[in-house]
Amino acid sequence: MPSPAPVTRRALAVVALSAALAACGDATPSAAPAGDAAVVADVVVDVVAALDAPAPAVDVPPEPDVPIETFRPDAASPQTAITAPADTWTWVPFPDSACGNGEPTGVGVSLHPGSRRVVIFLQGGGACWDGFTCYGVNTAVNLSSGYGPAAFASETRGLSSFTLFNRNNARNPWRDANLVYVPYCTGDVHGGDRIIEHRWGSRVVRTFHVGARNMDAFLRRLRPTFPDAERVTLSGLSAGGFGAGIHWERVAEAFPGVRVDLLDDSGPPMAPPGERWAQWRNTWNVQLPAGCPECRDRLEALLPYYARRFPPPARLALLSYTQDTTISAFFGVTPEQFEAQLDDVTRRLIDPIPNARRFYVADQGHVLIGNSGNIRGADGTVLIDWLGRMNSDDPAWANVLP
Repeated sequence: MPSPAPVTRRALAVVALSAALAACGDATPSAAPAGDAAVVADVVVDVVAALDAPAPAVDVPPEPDVPIETFRPDAASPQTAITAPADTWTWVPFPDSACGNGEPTGVGVSLHPGSRRVVIFLQGGGACWDGFTCYGVNTAVNLSSGYGPAAFASETRGLSSFTLFNRNNARNPWRDANLVYVPYCTGDVHGGDRIIEHRWGSRVVRTFHVGARNMDAFLRRLRPTFPDAERVTLSGLSAGGFGAGIHWERVAEAFPGVRVDLLDDSGPPMAPPGERWAQWRNTWNVQLPAGCPECRDRLEALLPYYARRFPPPARLALLSYTQDTTISAFFGVTPEQFEAQLDDVTRRLIDPIPNARRFYVADQGHVLIGNSGNIRGADGTVLIDWLGRMNSDDPAWANVLP
């Protein structure tokens, strides 16, 4: 069992942040300057993950080395197009999906008749990879509770005010697009396909880290829903940003011949050092692109692979704080070490990509999209306007750097 002191300290942090999370759930859009209570909640969960990540090792028995059990759902979703009232958030259940607790989940959609643009957005909210992180301090949102229509209904007000989804904001480049919200409840940055038993104390919990298999199920029905799509924007923040990066090719294969852009907020395509990436990759059985075997050992290998796979006019945008304290702690490094790694990956792998741009802010914050109308780069560029240039193929779309 873990020593009492570290668990008590982190447990208190979880309680405090859980209270903040509940408060965020009651916030109205006007009361939250960031413009999205749901996003604020995700950030709180990510902060909990950050508190745990750099802590000393605890005395927990190792996970058993067992064969990988992948997800084989008992039911199937219809393959027909989704129908829903126009410009209204609607919950769509998928019986062939699962949250960490094994219960099915689904997606939210807001359809805009006549639009041939589609936004697919992946929710953030921490991650977990063993009994301690999953069930000791609960560092992944919705893993145990699941995510269904009631959870979605509680978030719809926040969704409508979130930058990418706000149809009333004339500056929002995607205000007239079809919108898809992919919730997060698998603890695996949306990337896994493994059912595993995690142990914490006397508990043995069968856990479904099946975010990638969920994504496959969602895409099988989203394709007939948007048969005439001309452009898809795949986005996500934090854990959802990592997931969007992992799934860029998966989404493109679901929409053959359709341009797919990637907008990654605070999920930089780089791996944590040492054994942590190996532990995540193996625990979750991360489903990386088949054409990128080198990605297994180095997540940043996605960048040169995608540079070949997605030439212009497709666009790649990465948003980040230079010393993101949440992701740096999640990686088990200092903010300064995170900044050095981000700078190295940027210079070697991102800058050479002709259709990639980045918006970096010199600070220790986490996630930017939710407050994009207020965030300015060092040169005065407002983030929401920068996103507009990305979406409109403006040749003036350029890096915004500290």
